[in-house]
Amino acid sequence: MNKMKEYAAMRKVELKERIAQECFPPLLLIIRVGDNPASARYVRNKIKDCEEVGIFAFEVQLTDGISTAGLVKYIQENQFNYDGIIVQQPLPKHIDQELVNRVIDPKRDVDGFHPMSRFKPATAKGIIDYLEWRDFDFEGMNAVVIGRSDIVGKPVAKLLLEKDCNVTICHSKTPHKNLMNYVYDADLIICAVGKEKFLNCTFLNNTPVIDVGINFDENGKLCGDCIGGGANVSPVPGGVGLLTRVALLENVMEAAYGS
Repeated sequence: MNKMKEYAAMRKVELKERIAQECFPPLLLIIRVGDNPASARYVRNKIKDCEEVGIFAFEVQLTDGISTAGLVKYIQENQFNYDGIIVQQPLPKHIDQELVNRVIDPKRDVDGFHPMSRFKPATAKGIIDYLEWRDFDFEGMNAVVIGRSDIVGKPVAKLLLEKDCNVTICHSKTPHKNLMNYVYDADLIICAVGKEKFLNCTFLNNTPVIDVGINFDENGKLCGDCIGGGANVSPVPGGVGLLTRVALLENVMEAAYGS
């Protein structure tokens, strides 16, 4: 069993035991807009995880023709019946993602996308929690975050700074020579660009690499952003996705019962 699977399995057992001690199960609303196959698969996995630990998850699928105003209205009318709410991404291009994020109640925003959310974004939280479990020594370490999205890159950089890492943010437009200089000097690399084979990790020795990328190769097989590197590179699939989903479960539990 790889370490990420081991960690996720352990945390699920702990969450299940905690929820079983409470008088009521947490309630989670998952809103999916349209019929994106990847989104449908992610939601199925989230619902399966919820079932495993005792969270009641309810999925609502809305037509991809719904307007921003229509989606906002649905959220406003229904979110207070649940402890947590997720609007599955990506949304259709005509939907104002920022407005949708802001209309979600910060106390129920278990994805952590609202500016005032009480929760850390699930992927960033999952990565940091996992590294803590692995006893990674954050203080003073050189961490390179490749990717600047509001979902992964920026939040994980912020959490690494809070752990007293020296953080460098690179991205798809960083010149290759500069990127390699940063990578060579890194004690930790988190790659979240979303481009297949973006980072060749073959030359890295024992530098831990967290591959957040979700891509599909020419054969339709799921793959990450990184190639090579062996055991020090997290697997895709079977890697960060597990950490994200466990962190989400933790956020839902906290929304229901408090920390």
